[in-house]
Amino acid sequence: MNSTRPHVLVVGAGPAGLVAALTLLQNGIPVRIIDKDPNPRIGQRGPGIAPRSLELFNFLDVPEVNELGKPMPIVRSFKLGTLESPKESSMVPDLEPTPAIPFHIPKMMGQQLLDVILRRHLEKFSCAVEMGTELRSFEQSDEGVTTVLAKNGILETFDTKWVIGADGAKGIVRKHLGLTFLGETREDVRMVMGDIRLRGVGLDRTYWHRFGTMKRGLSLRPTDEVGEDGWQFIISDNDVDLTKVAQSEELIFETITSLVPTEVTFNKLVWVSEYRANIRMVNKFSEGRVFVAGDAAHVHSPTGGTQFKYTRCCQSRLEACARRKRTRRQVSP
Repeated sequence: MNSTRPHVLVVGAGPAGLVAALTLLQNGIPVRIIDKDPNPRIGQRGPGIAPRSLELFNFLDVPEVNELGKPMPIVRSFKLGTLESPKESSMVPDLEPTPAIPFHIPKMMGQQLLDVILRRHLEKFSCAVEMGTELRSFEQSDEGVTTVLAKNGILETFDTKWVIGADGAKGIVRKHLGLTFLGETREDVRMVMGDIRLRGVGLDRTYWHRFGTMKRGLSLRPTDEVGEDGWQFIISDNDVDLTKVAQSEELIFETITSLVPTEVTFNKLVWVSEYRANIRMVNKFSEGRVFVAGDAAHVHSPTGGTQFKYTRCCQSRLEACARRKRTRRQVSP
């Protein structure tokens, strides 16, 4: 924590909270950042980082994200029960960088590594995340916000000027402000996803492998962040109880074995979560001196944010090219 009394309390130390804290610190604004979890989160979680986000990290002087991030692998799609005749496809357009558009393709980086990188940059400003510290309540006035924090059963009253709630979709800040979170939960879109270490005969680690369909299938994306035999996996199956699968390492191993038509040797299940498609957004992003950001403000599908940003980025570039062409036609003799 800074020696100067922090002007802003950031609640939640995921990517949204860490970026908010770093931006404020770089602009000379003292920050205190807390997270209720006692230990840093593990797992790839949302690994897709869009070009626009890479531009942001470059602006914040965090080059490691672009340098260490991996391009999206070519996808090999197989029918269930076979490793023969795969269809290969790319998830990104074939673009070359230019001086005007230096960040032209998405990169893959798990949240676990991204958090480590951002925390190291916070340390340059003598700011460290206070783990195991929970926001219990807050009251605000025209002059500031009085919060009640808890750590190891000890309560602390902390006065600050502003609060940023980056504490996730189930966080306290949005609920305490009374903001709505309208949208829908798609019960028909359920998946089990996580990180796993395994070796499979014929599974080339230069490719992203997909078996079957979204109704019943498996996705395996190689990631060295987990280990030299590490993969991020997604299981989809409308005919089984995925909640039960997510709670059992044995069932996860059995399900992967049933979907991959080759000999598989399992090493370790690193992290797992059951996913249901939630599409929700707040009615406003602030109330008085308290703001919400990240998943506390909006949630979407795993690819929703990345795809939307990437599509808008490409669309903006096409529109700019069209404007330049129209201008050239207008000034041509």
